Amino acid sequence: MNYFELNCKTTSAEQSEIVIVHLAELGFESFAECDNGFKGYIQESLYTEEVETQIVELQKVLPFECTFELIRDENWNREWEKNFSPINVDNKCYVRASFHEPVKEIPFDIVINPKMSFGTGHHETTCLMISQLLKTEVKGRAVCDMGCGTSILAILASKMQADHVLAVDTDDWAVENSQENIDTNKVKGIVVKKGGAQLLAGQTFHVILANINRNILLADMDKYVQSLEKQGVLVMSGFFDVDIPLIQSKAESLGMVIVNGMQKNKWAMLSFYKG
Repeated sequence: MNYFELNCKTTSAEQSEIVIVHLAELGFESFAECDNGFKGYIQESLYTEEVETQIVELQKVLPFECTFELIRDENWNREWEKNFSPINVDNKCYVRASFHEPVKEIPFDIVINPKMSFGTGHHETTCLMISQLLKTEVKGRAVCDMGCGTSILAILASKMQADHVLAVDTDDWAVENSQENIDTNKVKGIVVKKGGAQLLAGQTFHVILANINRNILLADMDKYVQSLEKQGVLVMSGFFDVDIPLIQSKAESLGMVIVNGMQKNKWAMLSFYKG
């Protein structure tokens, strides 16, 4: 699978934030900050004339420069390796590539080779999810990683001694790459499936992790809550701080109680408890 990379130059961080929100709604999967703007990624098959038209219309309202480059799957690792550096989250989790050396004093060492999947810990939402997961009791419990990407969260949950982990993603590459990363990290008890929230039907979990985007979270949150055990925990990210009231209101309408929230560079994470 090929991806289009959008290299976007903006006039401020605030403008970048607004543009990213709109692009996420058009199907862009991931974003990375860079000098004078950001880069966004969308599957080649999803970059339609309608998406291109919407971007042009957006430029009329929020003037910004952008260029596109097609990144073929065989070139992805080369692009990724060129920009990838290890990530240290709270001195408890070290995310690195196979060509980096581990840090012995950090308890959880995770090796991620992402191919065309996203989720290396570099994005604020992944970092926020890792930080919250490190604070969550998962030992001996069932965990679900929705929109798993590289399965970085599923792998961490397994290393934290979760009893069973289900990793779910709609993307073929994510499913394939997840299994490769699971094998690389030599963790057990993780099942990877392709699909969406419908796969949760008939299953229950103590912890559900969902790092996706605002619209999908709002659409599927009821299914997450239905599959949560009583006293279970739902951790969500993939949305901006301006969307916190919307996400919180939806969760509370489903009987969830907010436990914790964190923000990083305008991105947000919320954790809820099912009473």
